Amino acid sequence: MNNTFNLNRFGKLLAMDGRKYFRNFGITLAILCGIPIIGWLLTLIFGFTMPTLPRWGGIYLAMFLGIILIPAKVFGDINLSREGVCYAMLPVSNLEKYLSYVLFCLLTPVAIVLGSWAVDSLLTLLPLGGFNHYIKHFGMNGIMQDFIAEISSMTNTDVVSELGDDFPKVFSMFDRTYSIGMIISLIFNVGLFMLGNLLFKTHKTGKTLACVIGVSYVLSMLMQVFLLSRGIFPWMNENSMGISADLDTITNIVSGSMIFSDILHAVLTIGLYIGIFFKLKTQKY
Repeated sequence: MNNTFNLNRFGKLLAMDGRKYFRNFGITLAILCGIPIIGWLLTLIFGFTMPTLPRWGGIYLAMFLGIILIPAKVFGDINLSREGVCYAMLPVSNLEKYLSYVLFCLLTPVAIVLGSWAVDSLLTLLPLGGFNHYIKHFGMNGIMQDFIAEISSMTNTDVVSELGDDFPKVFSMFDRTYSIGMIISLIFNVGLFMLGNLLFKTHKTGKTLACVIGVSYVLSMLMQVFLLSRGIFPWMNENSMGISADLDTITNIVSGSMIFSDILHAVLTIGLYIGIFFKLKTQKY
């Protein structure tokens, strides 16, 4: 047996894991993709129009639920004393097992976002309900522009003018950094629950979620230290006393914080996926 990688063998493993995926997670996947129906029913019952931003919130909620559920529901038996032996005896390499595991877990949130968006678009076609506008953008800048336009239309005011002429420029500046951070954070969170599925044998999702909260707390503390070193807190005190800071100062502080957070997340993500590979490779039964 080739201990590294064989495309034909890997394809058979993907087919096997795919059957297992839809058998154990197919119904859950359909339910998560149907979450926009809940918002649409609320608009139908109470007779209001739902803006774009809360509709995206429902899609992101479905995506997060998929991230925390997929490893344990589909691959929850790979580290168990009895069921895991069958997985260990599969005539495939550790790399192929790892790639299949990562592939299904990473594609699940993507499938949920696209599926939920498709359901949301179909509901927009209906003459009933309060989904009057299609969700056109996936980036945060486009989503916020749609949201602001809808609020302006509902309130008959120019919200952009209220916020200032520099607001669109500044928001557009942060959009690329924010989008990159979202992708890194998505991969990072998927990896956390994948690793938790290998570390814990019972209550996998709950224990991993508790660890995620702990890691988030540590990261928030590190971010506070970074912001303190950049002088954000003295600036906040000055601003609260009526001394206004210039736009460039605010932009540099926020942009630097986001870049630092992205770099930290990227380093942790690489280490996380390396740990997943070696944990899968050295799994004992």
